[in-house]
Amino acid sequence: MTARIFVEDNGSDDDVNRIKTRFPEVLLTENCVNMGFAKAANNGIQKGQAPYILLLNPDSLVLDGFFETTVSFMEVNSAVGILGSRILNADYSIQGSARSFPTPLTAFFGRNSLLSRWFPQNRITRRNLLSISSDGKTPMAVDWVSGACMMIRRNAIEATGLLDEQFFMYWEDADLCRRMKEKGWEVIYLPSAFIIHFGAVSSNQVIIRSSFEFHKSSYRLFCKYFRNWGRFIKPAVVFGLAVRLFCVMTASIFRAWWQRVRAKKKRKFFEPGVNAPRKTKILTVISRLNIGGPSIHVSMVTKGLSKEKFDSFLVTGKASSDEGDMSYLFQEWGKELIVIPTLHREIDLNTDLRSVIILYRLLREIRPDIVDTHTAKAGFTARIAVFCRNFFSRQKIFTVHTFHGNVFRAYFSRPRSLLYVWIERILGRFTDVIIALGPTQKKELVDDFHIASPEKIKTVPLGLELEPFLSCRKFQGRFRSNFGITKDTFLIGIVGRLVPIKNHLMFFRAAKIFIQENPSIAVKFVVIGDGELRNKLEDFAKKEGLDRAIIFCGWMSNISLVYADLDILALTSLNEGTPMSIIEAMASSVPVISTKVGGVVDLLGFPPMRLTDGSITVCERGIFCKSEDALGLGRAFTHVLREDKQEMDERLARAADFVKTHYSKQRLLYDMEQLFSGLMERGIRRVPARRGGGGKTSFQWLGRHYG
Repeated sequence: MTARIFVEDNGSDDDVNRIKTRFPEVLLTENCVNMGFAKAANNGIQKGQAPYILLLNPDSLVLDGFFETTVSFMEVNSAVGILGSRILNADYSIQGSARSFPTPLTAFFGRNSLLSRWFPQNRITRRNLLSISSDGKTPMAVDWVSGACMMIRRNAIEATGLLDEQFFMYWEDADLCRRMKEKGWEVIYLPSAFIIHFGAVSSNQVIIRSSFEFHKSSYRLFCKYFRNWGRFIKPAVVFGLAVRLFCVMTASIFRAWWQRVRAKKKRKFFEPGVNAPRKTKILTVISRLNIGGPSIHVSMVTKGLSKEKFDSFLVTGKASSDEGDMSYLFQEWGKELIVIPTLHREIDLNTDLRSVIILYRLLREIRPDIVDTHTAKAGFTARIAVFCRNFFSRQKIFTVHTFHGNVFRAYFSRPRSLLYVWIERILGRFTDVIIALGPTQKKELVDDFHIASPEKIKTVPLGLELEPFLSCRKFQGRFRSNFGITKDTFLIGIVGRLVPIKNHLMFFRAAKIFIQENPSIAVKFVVIGDGELRNKLEDFAKKEGLDRAIIFCGWMSNISLVYADLDILALTSLNEGTPMSIIEAMASSVPVISTKVGGVVDLLGFPPMRLTDGSITVCERGIFCKSEDALGLGRAFTHVLREDKQEMDERLARAADFVKTHYSKQRLLYDMEQLFSGLMERGIRRVPARRGGGGKTSFQWLGRHYG
């Protein structure tokens, strides 16, 4: 796919020629004055000849797969004149880029209005900001989409007309979309194509001018489309816009002044030699360090945060014998783990209350600035302890809770699941930041379960040490040799705890179907992991005559050796957050087949590039089958076995590139450090630590007393 890139510079003075130095193929036009967005965009549109035009703001980052997804959609849907993508903020929250045509109420319930921020789920805002109602994958017809990222069909804009240049800045995109719809073209919001828009970078530099132009364009839009009865309410509209402009400019000026005051105080506070800053204390709490993604995530963040800025402590319970223990990850950390035996997975009011008391005493001893919790039980007990500590002391402790998954679906009965939802809603009220591992998970927490507002829930994807998986192919053959599996045997694996939520029975039934439909194929199915269901699963395999085809390997310390030899990784879970096994497989260039649950959609991509039949869906970076559909999973195994090699290699390359871009350890640590630093900048009240508090002796005393 080729593209011509036109840059229209509107009289900037920041050495725009650097673009040509770095990207000589770009066609740069330097306008001596600021002609406005519409006129500059029209100049660029008229210079090109391609069938599709992409208007893109300069403060944007185009994510992998954007052009393939949007262009292929436009090719298939010839009636679409304008296509808008999903636009993410820098923190991966969703901008309201798909909307209904503005009305007078938009002034009060717009994307950035106070009423929309205070009451984000109100009926008027939801009617105005249509992206709130999107399911995150299905294309949706809308009134207009944001000009920050807008793909336009050339023959559609030639039939409709260019951007209206009377709009110097703002609302020209809404006007163009309305004229397109009047000409019979469709305006579509496609949430499966992504960009990151850092938002108002240019306008924030000239707050007064941008505010004035916004309201002037609002008035022009009103005059253009409300001519029939506009003369009767025009005085009220002028007055209302003037009052709104005054309020917005006053608030903007005050905000800019306050930011300068804070920056000045901060510089004074951190003046070298006068008052050197102390490290931010992070107390991380996790229910247990059992084998799985949460333990790896906690290990990476706890040990990887900057030692100059952060002082980390880790509290954990004890993993059960059948779950596997990953506390070895902290052998070379240099600090002792704080183990609370009562902090375990099972629900018990007596031991849970004891855990809260111990955690409260730890907070009093360590005096952390931030408590970072992982897994449901740790989040419940630690946040209650923090609430009590903040209530009874002058210290403000911030709380951050990460949802690695959730227990709201497929784990418990409906009444019990609803109880846990309400508990999390209550806890969410006094949690400062809730972390979701992907956009789909955030949407579930906000829209499906109403745990907290979109502003409180931040998206921070997982991060891994990817190099062992990216280079694992050099160890090809070792795993097969260890288990006596020949080189020409088709090898299908599943990685995870042997617990009901992982639904291994679906994997076994699909294995039987695959063997029956492909009797001439030498195949082995390997189960990596252990857990409470191992004996039952082994009995089931024998009963179904699969004991020779299925190998139970237990936990593997060097999991990259497994991926080096796998031909397929399967995931059959009933519920997931962001499964680390899929990220590892994608980095290892192993084909992935999964049920369509939780954050798996964010990993494998959507919408599908094509459908093979009703039971499986071949997506951009992997293959989906339906939950509890063993027949579909078996057919997916057959599809990969017989798939065109070039098509498979292209999908695997996209998957590996996607993982390298979004799931590196470095990106995770940067995101977490930014999040923690941002919390501290809210103005935490610093209370000097008590003499002798927080030392090693206190931790040992707690261990002896409650161990």
